[in-house]
Amino acid sequence: MAITPNDIYGVFEPLSRHGQLTTKQLVAFDRRYAKKTRDRLTALFHDERQWLRRLSQEVQFANYVVHDELHQLGEDAALLLIEHGVIPKAEWVFNSRIGGHANTASRIFRLAHDHMASDIVLDIEIGAREDEGAKFVNHIDIIKAAPPRTRTLKHPLRVLVPETLGAPKWIEPDALFALGNRYFALEADMGTESIDPIIRGKILSYREIVASGTIDEHFGIDNLTVLFVTTNEARMRNIMSELATIARNGRTPNFAFACRPDLANFLQAPAPTGSMFATTWERVGFEPLTLSAMQ
Repeated sequence: MAITPNDIYGVFEPLSRHGQLTTKQLVAFDRRYAKKTRDRLTALFHDERQWLRRLSQEVQFANYVVHDELHQLGEDAALLLIEHGVIPKAEWVFNSRIGGHANTASRIFRLAHDHMASDIVLDIEIGAREDEGAKFVNHIDIIKAAPPRTRTLKHPLRVLVPETLGAPKWIEPDALFALGNRYFALEADMGTESIDPIIRGKILSYREIVASGTIDEHFGIDNLTVLFVTTNEARMRNIMSELATIARNGRTPNFAFACRPDLANFLQAPAPTGSMFATTWERVGFEPLTLSAMQ
């Protein structure tokens, strides 16, 4: 089978950054017609080379007939991306993928969280791609430009937090990306973690790594906005209220919030459309922002 640039950049490359993506997500990301992309995914999977793997080879859902197939990058596709210089030949590339690391009994639940994180980032990336003035920078390119020490780490997205009361030792965002020279960490929240102390600890961690300059030392960046996306409006308001108790004068511009109830069930979630790039994100004590205006 002859591999095309569309295969490389429309299927393999996004799968190098995400642990797994559904057919629906890949169809939305790929620039080909939907049927052509779907047919191509089938052909790539059934080829004698290991271009794609399917999660159904490992996990069988009770209602597998009605859900989208989940695709993973095959070994031959990974080697091809390295040979073409699309991704570095480094262990950290696969350790920093969005999702795809859960191997415990809670894996099915983790898949829902990972799908949500992937969907949000893909949505923002698609929206930025349609905006001629926007430049989406993925986490691989951010790490490639980071200080040399960071690129030697097995898990470069995991940042050591200076000792801070109530904060964990490490903070690792669900995703990291940039729009132009503005950097964003994503926290996809499905309402399973307690706001105090877990979410509060994350907020304290992000505030500290920015205030202390740790993000500059670790990533070589000088700004960071943390995006919280919940699946429940009341949950979002409660997190915002918690943030107000932490922030100076109860207001901060460095955290933004959005609610996506339609991502609560990943088997029924809609395809990404690019809308989150232009949507309104709420802040605590500041005017709402749109990502399209933060470049």
